[in-house]
Amino acid sequence: MLLWTGDTYRNFAIETLNNSVSGTVNFFVGSRVAQDYGDKVTPIVNEWSRLGSLVKSFQENDQTRMKAELNILSNARQVVQGELDLIETVAYDENFTKLATSDSELGASITDDPAVLEYLKNREKAEARKPATYMWSTPDGRPVFSFILPVGGFRAVGFLEVVTDPLPTLAGIGKVLGGNFRIFDTDGTLLFESLEDGQTSEGDVQIAAADGSDAAVPGNTEATPPEMANTPDSENDATATRRAAVDILISDGRGGTWAKATFDRDITDFYSQTNDLRMLSIEILVAVLVVGWLAGWVLLRTTVFRNLRAFARAMTSISNGDTNVDLPKVGSDEIGDMKKALIGLRESVRQAMILQNMVENTPTMTALITPAGTLSYLNASAQDYVGGNTDTVSGDFLNLGDDFQTKLSNPDNLPFTEVMQNDRDYLELLAAPVRDKDNVLLGTMLAWNKVTEREESRMAITEMMAEVARVAQSVTEQSEGLLGLASELTSQSEDTVAQSGGALDVSREAASNTQNVATAVEELSSSIAEINRQASEASNVTNRAQQEAEESQRNIGSLEKASSEIGSIIDLINDVAHRTKLLSLNATIEAERAGPLGKGFAVVANEVKSLADQTASATGKIGELTAAIQQEVQKAAHSISTVGDVIHQVNDIQSTITQSVDEQRRATGEISENVQRIAAGAGSMDEMIQFVNDGAQSTGKNAHDLNTASHQLSEMARNLSERMRAFSERMKLT
Repeated sequence: MLLWTGDTYRNFAIETLNNSVSGTVNFFVGSRVAQDYGDKVTPIVNEWSRLGSLVKSFQENDQTRMKAELNILSNARQVVQGELDLIETVAYDENFTKLATSDSELGASITDDPAVLEYLKNREKAEARKPATYMWSTPDGRPVFSFILPVGGFRAVGFLEVVTDPLPTLAGIGKVLGGNFRIFDTDGTLLFESLEDGQTSEGDVQIAAADGSDAAVPGNTEATPPEMANTPDSENDATATRRAAVDILISDGRGGTWAKATFDRDITDFYSQTNDLRMLSIEILVAVLVVGWLAGWVLLRTTVFRNLRAFARAMTSISNGDTNVDLPKVGSDEIGDMKKALIGLRESVRQAMILQNMVENTPTMTALITPAGTLSYLNASAQDYVGGNTDTVSGDFLNLGDDFQTKLSNPDNLPFTEVMQNDRDYLELLAAPVRDKDNVLLGTMLAWNKVTEREESRMAITEMMAEVARVAQSVTEQSEGLLGLASELTSQSEDTVAQSGGALDVSREAASNTQNVATAVEELSSSIAEINRQASEASNVTNRAQQEAEESQRNIGSLEKASSEIGSIIDLINDVAHRTKLLSLNATIEAERAGPLGKGFAVVANEVKSLADQTASATGKIGELTAAIQQEVQKAAHSISTVGDVIHQVNDIQSTITQSVDEQRRATGEISENVQRIAAGAGSMDEMIQFVNDGAQSTGKNAHDLNTASHQLSEMARNLSERMRAFSERMKLT
């Protein structure tokens, strides 16, 4: 255990050291490449982007010349002298469409990243005039550094990407960090190495050391695997060299990985110090454990064990039902907390025993059923009722049926109260769940009482109340029927009185109106004679109108015939105009053939053609007007024909009216004779209606008395029904 603790502490310290190295390397590389290297190379590439020949190739969009200019940059003075390691140059237009690339085998550029390309396209003009730098890696994991510059300075005609190798600027990083720093590509090939002794190489090429001296070229460019560098030759060899290695992902500043690197350092001194510290810790811990074990044993022997034995005796007494047992005196430490808990347990047991005695001696029969359906408890009254105890009774011990047992066994139905009948008694049942403090179901409590006498009394009273309710309902229905008949009789008598009174008034008024009818009939006879005379005159007028309509129809027919003849004449004129036009056309042709001698004849021919055109136009308009006149004449002929038919119908109707007036005159004479006979019988009808009115008033008084008695009987029956219903509800509640 002690060795494991020491090793764990040492491994934790090494891991912490490695984590700090990762952050330090990222900061150092970012500072050295992104700032120092970028500031150093920016003036050089700025100068390249302003070369006149390169700018001109952009202006002329000469991609062949552009490629040649890019290749020339590979032989620039700064590249030859080693101020920067140029890998590739790429030319773009203003929308960052690739135009030309220098001869290289890189096959990639920073614009292959969609996010970078989108940013470069959407930069403001002022921002686009400034150089942009990016750390990125090729698809095979080679870390490079790109400059994006406007070509042509302020008036940019395109953009230039200069891809360089910044690894030489990291020379000496291993010596600064005190370890071996290596960068690999995705295949594990060593790209850069800076050792803690100051030697630096990139691939197989030696790079000047940080102090300016030339370091020897390493004989082997393959890096030692980190797991080998961290493993000593012998675990017990104190003189073995130990190295800690860590894999590092160097960020490109945009959330991606720029390079994969490893860093290992010598931690032999750290191992030696931790071994010494581990041995010292073991010695101190062993001494502390020995002293603590002795002191603890004495303390446990004198205090804890004695109190625990006293607590054990007290808990045994409590479990046997002795709730008055005394507890040992202790302090306010953990043993004191145990005493408080035991006091609470003793009080809980006392309360449980009180409740158990109450349940055991209560007259209410009580049972406890486990969740598995086993009967686990019966109080004294329950044992007397079922005739046994939990050892001899099980299952449906109350003989209430399978449905009740199913309902009782489902916790979702609890609690419930129900009155049921078994083969002996009526039982009032109460089922409720018994749960612990965590709401876990411990069982089901079933309590019951015999309520046979109460239920039998309830049923007898219920039957009696039902019978009384039926009688009261029958009385109510009969009284309501009698009330309806009395109301109907009262209404009929009142209607009879009203109608007889109205008939008396009508009879008297009829006698008075009969004379008025006789006078009106005489006046009607005079009016009918006058109507007959006017109908004869109307018949004469319609005859004359019919004759005029027939004459107008004949005139319209003549007009329609004349308009048809006008149409024929117009067609003739159109034909003449057409022929004249043809003759003028022929004359024009002949005049052209005659030359200068036919010019006068040509003028005349043109004039004749013009007149022919005007004649054709005029006759066309006349034809349209004539067609319109013919349509209107046809409409007028149709209207006059319709008027003639109407006049014929009016004449027929007038003849019918004349005949009807003659018949009305004869009917009026007969009406006059009947009115005289009606006037004679009106006097005797008046006496008969007066007799009927007196009898209806007497019947109405008797019906009113019957209605009042029916109301009283119906109200009494309704009160009886309400009282019986209220009594029934009280019985149900009890």
